[in-house]
Amino acid sequence: MKLTDKKLSLRVYLSLAFLLFSLLLIAVMWFFQAVLFDAVYRTIEATQVERCAASIIRNIANEDLDSIVKEIEEQNDMDISIYLVYPFRDGRILDPVYIPHDFTSSKKLTEYNSVVEYYEKAVKNGGKVVEKKESKYLNSANGPNGFHPILENDSSELLTCAQLTDTRNVHHLVVVESDIAPDASVLGTLKIQFVIITIFILLISVFIAIVTSHYVSKPIHDTTKKAKLLAQQNYDLTFSGGNYKELCELNDTLTYSAHELKKVDELRKELIANISHDLRTPLTMITGYSEVMRDIPGENSPENVQIIIDEANRLSQLVNDLLDISKLESGTVAMENKTLCLTDCIKDIFKRYNKLTEQGGYDIQFEYDSDVYIYADELRISQVLYNLINNAINYSGNDKTIIVKQTTKNNEVCVEVTDHGMGIEEDKLPYIWDRYYKVDKEHKQAVVGTGLGLSIVKNILNQYDSQYGVKSTLGQGSTFWFTMKTVEKD
Repeated sequence: MKLTDKKLSLRVYLSLAFLLFSLLLIAVMWFFQAVLFDAVYRTIEATQVERCAASIIRNIANEDLDSIVKEIEEQNDMDISIYLVYPFRDGRILDPVYIPHDFTSSKKLTEYNSVVEYYEKAVKNGGKVVEKKESKYLNSANGPNGFHPILENDSSELLTCAQLTDTRNVHHLVVVESDIAPDASVLGTLKIQFVIITIFILLISVFIAIVTSHYVSKPIHDTTKKAKLLAQQNYDLTFSGGNYKELCELNDTLTYSAHELKKVDELRKELIANISHDLRTPLTMITGYSEVMRDIPGENSPENVQIIIDEANRLSQLVNDLLDISKLESGTVAMENKTLCLTDCIKDIFKRYNKLTEQGGYDIQFEYDSDVYIYADELRISQVLYNLINNAINYSGNDKTIIVKQTTKNNEVCVEVTDHGMGIEEDKLPYIWDRYYKVDKEHKQAVVGTGLGLSIVKNILNQYDSQYGVKSTLGQGSTFWFTMKTVEKD
């Protein structure tokens, strides 16, 4: 059983996440409904009572005071009474100038004695007092100044705000009363409504979870199916689908990867064909000359032996180049750096081409102003120079002229290798350093070397963070160059 068989799908995870979110949302709503609702309701009502009292105080001198007070009462379900305060011997007389218009109904009002008590507390408290108490419902009104309620037995929690005002030397006492305990019928309605909302949220959450999980997971599933085909080396694929950024970026990346893998696969096949050709040629030569020397008397000559040796060396060089590329790309090559004369390295390499210049008619020139020293691995720098010159020889053109030029500037040396061959097309220049790339698709046996030199050059120069490149014009030739930092002679 695969490990992935034990994992839940993205669709399941998304559905569970939506369901969990809905449950948490419902839990929070239930918490506020069951625990905090009463406290929040009381706080809001208390704040509203004080605001209404302040509003009446601001309009106490308004001619339409009665209509303003009635409007506040109706909108906020409060009982409001206003008293004009007269001094009277040892105390005060509170003359009601406004009482609820339906005073004889079951409204909740404070007894006259309590009003006096509120007045006294307001005076002591700086003009305002707010109190909670249990009150009883009024049934009729009798008493001093026509204001003394008769009480029933039913009770509720009542919040009273009594506030004094002094407008034009006329003293008023405003009393605002409101029931701050939630009504039982309201609570019952809210609970039923909340149950319905809970069921509705759960149903909506399940529906959204199913739709969203399908919307998210389907394009991922399609991408996975194509990725499996890509793993089976089917590179003619275009990944598409998905309406969100991350998946679109993933599909674009996979499409690009598929196209690049296709290129690499084609180049790999081409390289294998080229290497097979290069391996087969020296092996054929070695086998053929060996059989001739064995079967034909007198053919065991130094010339035939030398041909076998040369082909064996060519074969060995090809294998060494492949090993060098692998080691350089894996970073396992240890550089033995030291101060060396780059000019002398170039001169030493030129000696390898003496036979080629004498017998092949090649003209290899070296132009320089002075000796230059660098800090590098002599063997690897020699490989760079040798492979660049070999490449120039292979594509030197009819004049067979190769120019190596060494120049220095700002503590940096630049080496250029120029040929007068067929040149390279501009759109192919970025790819000539690739391991599998070959400008000439029709493979031909190189005059010198194995045809893998530029890839070796690139990897060695990368080890030294050197700059390198190529300038080429079709029909006029190419110039390969690289730079190295110079050092003082030891």
